[in-house]
Amino acid sequence: MRASDKDREQIVDRLRVAMDEGRITLHEFDSRLQQVYSAKTYGELEPVLSDLPVQRASSGRVAKREPSSVPVWVKIMWTPWVFVNLLVLVIWLATGAGYFWPIWVEAPWGLALLIPTTIGIITQRDANRRRAEREQHPPQ
Repeated sequence: MRASDKDREQIVDRLRVAMDEGRITLHEFDSRLQQVYSAKTYGELEPVLSDLPVQRASSGRVAKREPSSVPVWVKIMWTPWVFVNLLVLVIWLATGAGYFWPIWVEAPWGLALLIPTTIGIITQRDANRRRAEREQHPPQ
């Protein structure tokens, strides 16, 4: 039987929860997303979730985690920036704290991360809003 877009979105939501829980890595998530969106039948979708625990139902609906205020991919992108800049600041302080050269590491890299972060958060917020509207007012 052929799978619908709604079926695929439910699988993607379960994969996102599994990634947020640390059950799969970002690379596994990406690879499974490719499998989900290329699947045409339910039989092709089943292996994507086969090694993940079944979500428990609560009051007739599938339990959903509230989305974190900061998506996981944002934390992954910004973590190296934070640690590298802390190291640069320590080096700057250890070498006499003269001219503040760490700005040349912090600013360009930070701006380069800020653009996709802003676009991604706005896009995700809009997608979450549309999903919530669809759940409140399902098509007849």
